Amino acid sequence: MDFFSELKKLVESKPHSMLHGRATQNSFFGDYLSQTKNVYLCFHGFDLADCYYGDFLYKCNDCVDCTALSGSELCYECVDCSDLYDCRYLQDCHNCSQCCYGIDLLNCKDCFGCFGLRNAQYYIFNKKYTEESYRAKIADLRKTPAEKVLAEIQPYFLQHPRLFARQLKGEENCYGDYIYYSKNCYMCFGIKNAQSCGYVYDAVHTQTAMVDSYDTCCSGGLEGCYSCVNTLSSNNSNFLIDCAGMSDSEYCIECYSCRSCFGCSYLQNKEYHILNKPFSRTDYIATLRQIKGLLKEQGTEGMTWDRILHS
Repeated sequence: MDFFSELKKLVESKPHSMLHGRATQNSFFGDYLSQTKNVYLCFHGFDLADCYYGDFLYKCNDCVDCTALSGSELCYECVDCSDLYDCRYLQDCHNCSQCCYGIDLLNCKDCFGCFGLRNAQYYIFNKKYTEESYRAKIADLRKTPAEKVLAEIQPYFLQHPRLFARQLKGEENCYGDYIYYSKNCYMCFGIKNAQSCGYVYDAVHTQTAMVDSYDTCCSGGLEGCYSCVNTLSSNNSNFLIDCAGMSDSEYCIECYSCRSCFGCSYLQNKEYHILNKPFSRTDYIATLRQIKGLLKEQGTEGMTWDRILHS
């Protein structure tokens, strides 16, 4: 039996889901959304309300044109930030409120066109003002078109050195960028609450940490997983695409809350299935051992999905 040929036929025998979303309300033209309300053109978002044109948003309200933003409200054009309130045009800023046109700000409030400040308030272009003078000057600056402000402050920002890596409250032994609250991670980018992971890109925010997982993209809450894409809350599973709640499974597409499934697609709440066919536990173990032995002999063990679907 040519297992991967049979798997390809199975996957192509049914139409793929147009959109992936759970517990969404009035959320159109987006994908990979969960627990959202009044969301438009957002992707990879969780617990959102009244957000538009964003991706990788987590626990945000009333945010527009933002990317990689979490725990924020009333924000516009903010990138790689967290815990913001009423902010615009920020990058790599955290725990700030009523700040505009800033980079690398932490615990700041009422700052305009600033770079690299900590615990600061009433600053304009990194210069300290009294509250009264700040309010007066900022009233005029807010009338200036955004394009003009950005053009004027860009040369100013270029005078400041940038961090080589952003590891907010990250522990030792981490190599990559945008790593938060993680340890022992190698070549990881855009991760949070991860431990002993490698080659992970854009870990999705979940209630559980990412542990001992490798070669994953746009996934979260994985433990002991390898080569998973758009997969959530799974353990001891490999080669999954668009799955959630999986355990002890391999080569599955769009399967949910399944256990011990191999080479399956579009299943939910199933166990001991191979190519979508049910087996007893004993027969499943024996058949799986036979298939894996054959794959090893053929030298196709560990074949990736792109090779399977495009062969």
